[in-house]
Amino acid sequence: MCSKIDILLSTYNGERFLEEQINSILAQTYTDWRLLIRDDGSKDSTAAIIEKYAVQYPDKITWINKDNVCNVGVIKSFEELMCASDADYFMFCDQDDVWLPFKVAETLEKLQSIEQEKGADCPVVVHTDLQVVDGELNKLHDSMFAISKSSPQIIHARIQYALLCNCITGCTLMGNKKAKENALPFPSFIEMHDSWVARKVWLDGGKVDTLFKPTMLYRQHGYNVVGANPSITLKQRWQYLKKCYRQYRLLHTRCTLIAPFAFLYYKCLFKLENKLKKSKS
Repeated sequence: MCSKIDILLSTYNGERFLEEQINSILAQTYTDWRLLIRDDGSKDSTAAIIEKYAVQYPDKITWINKDNVCNVGVIKSFEELMCASDADYFMFCDQDDVWLPFKVAETLEKLQSIEQEKGADCPVVVHTDLQVVDGELNKLHDSMFAISKSSPQIIHARIQYALLCNCITGCTLMGNKKAKENALPFPSFIEMHDSWVARKVWLDGGKVDTLFKPTMLYRQHGYNVVGANPSITLKQRWQYLKKCYRQYRLLHTRCTLIAPFAFLYYKCLFKLENKLKKSKS
């Protein structure tokens, strides 16, 4: 049976928090969803937890690679989940967070209001704010947007900014079927699945919008693959910058003479606009 929303969850050694996350999905006020889980080769008891829930809720939870568990990395894992989805909408989900009960309902309401305005054939993505917590769910920050260096309003205003910067936390993202179809298959140069889906929507003339409300508890702990901690090394920053430039050149302009100057121009312009906005707020 096809659900209206497919929630896509990739797991890897997630035994510590996985049950709490799944329980928060089961507690959603909106119920026309299906949870698709792909395990990326966990070595702990993650597989046993997935199996328990899949047996207990066979109409709601599906383990898509139960007979072929292997490690392909986070980007490829989410790509396989997207390919397995046939719902009208999809949501990305991390294994260690807690969704607030209204998350699915209010994000869907926001997305469908955009579809009514733009039409059903328009690719649409909606993302939301989130509350940052520690491993025990103690609040660290009320708003990820407030502590972020990137303003959604500024990034959404120019496609050049959207190709350079990312203000979307993937576990808050919901997209429609058109956004999914346009994003697949993933090209080899993308730095992450969530930012690619949003950027493809921009490139295709679709709509990326924001719900300025925390819809989940974003857990930060010692096992995060990606998190809110900005303390990365200089080498990591350089590697990320190179990947961003390559992606920008391939997506925005293939002219090798113009691309470096355009990249630096919009990078500096974004930093200036972002700084001015934060100084006024």
